[in-house]
Amino acid sequence: MSVFLGFSFFRFHRRRTKILAIYESFLTSSKRRLHPLEIGRQSGMHTLDVMKVLSSTPEIFLRVPGSGSKGIDLYALRPSIVVQNSDEVLAYVNRLARRDRILYYSLIVLVLAVIVVAGLRSIAFVRFWFE
Repeated sequence: MSVFLGFSFFRFHRRRTKILAIYESFLTSSKRRLHPLEIGRQSGMHTLDVMKVLSSTPEIFLRVPGSGSKGIDLYALRPSIVVQNSDEVLAYVNRLARRDRILYYSLIVLVLAVIVVAGLRSIAFVRFWFE
């Protein structure tokens, strides 16, 4: 359930380590703007995974349109993330991942509760008709 009516759900759930690996590659790089290929090489991740994480987390990573004739899009850290300490960014990502995890499991519990209630109602309905 990644995209529904233009909204992305559970962007930080199970992607926390990838987000932090990309963040670390930005910190260790001497350049401010990086291409997803460079990030993939530095973090050891596949380029498609890097692009998916970068595009789905605009709170942390900023897409910078390319300049010149190439028009290659680069990515950078948001200014609000750059000025923060690494521990603060780690706490921020962990808080968002915990929020997504709570929403994910509460949605699963809600769906299971609806299935159980519908099953119990159908049993009562069948008993009423066949008595």
